[in-house]
Amino acid sequence: MYLFICLDVNYIQQNGTLQEFLMSWQDIALTFFIFLAGVLLIPQLRDTMNHGAVVNFFTASLTSVLLFCISGIFASLGLWISVIAQSFVGVIWLFLAFFSLRNVRDSQFPDQSLFFVARDFFGVWVLGSAFMVSNCARRLFRRD
Repeated sequence: MYLFICLDVNYIQQNGTLQEFLMSWQDIALTFFIFLAGVLLIPQLRDTMNHGAVVNFFTASLTSVLLFCISGIFASLGLWISVIAQSFVGVIWLFLAFFSLRNVRDSQFPDQSLFFVARDFFGVWVLGSAFMVSNCARRLFRRD
């Protein structure tokens, strides 16, 4: 306990404020859990890369985009270690999206490009979304 208090005092004396110390503590805590989330995705990535497993392309790609947005927020707060960790997890989700798309192409559309498969997925997603919206609207405006 005494060592921790001495480290706190030394850190505050070197860097100036308690707020900077607290942000560094939060940065380390966030980094630990974010890296843990990334490490937990590695078996899924290995299965996707080597064994033909498939993750939903839009889930993986949109999760990757959102994680990179959160990484930008961490950068704006000066949590640079968390930026690296969040980007690491974002890259893993991006790889999951890419290899899943490749696996679907190899199994269902062997003669087509990845762009064709992504476009086909997007078309199916748009039609599915339109169906869900129309179904909700139909239920909303239904006369009983």
